Amino acid sequence: MQPMYVTYQDIVAGRLIPVLSQWRLPELTINIAFQTRHYMPIKNRLFIEFLVDHFTKQGYEKLWNASFE
Repeated sequence: MQPMYVTYQDIVAGRLIPVLSQWRLPELTINIAFQTRHYMPIKNRLFIEFLVDHFTKQGYEKLWNASFE
């Protein structure tokens, strides 16, 4: 079973048919651990900012929770 964000385009295009549509993946939390921001290299800080932006502003939550019922 693949998550909705992986199969969304194929379902919309009719190449796949959803089964077990009542079943939901458990919620997942993504964490980033680091020692301190004071001495953090800029590339690390930029990567963290990219991840936060990518997962919060790109609509992934909508795709993860999409339903075709």
